[in-house]
Amino acid sequence: MKLWEYRIKQYTYSLEDKNIQKRSRQNYEVEEILSDFGKEGYELVNVITEPLLDSNNKNNGQFLRTFFLKKERI
Repeated sequence: MKLWEYRIKQYTYSLEDKNIQKRSRQNYEVEEILSDFGKEGYELVNVITEPLLDSNNKNNGQFLRTFFLKKERI
């Protein structure tokens, strides 16, 4: 039986036009972090993007991205 080790990383981002540079920088940072996990043997399993809702249950342009990674435990 294989044993697995899991990691979950979450990041928020905004789709507003004024946040383009910030979002671009965050995307670059996330790619670097995922690359580092890849070097440690982790495999990206799934990515879920969910809108963050305000008190009126409306999307305000903010999203939460969740990255699921796994590697076989030795």
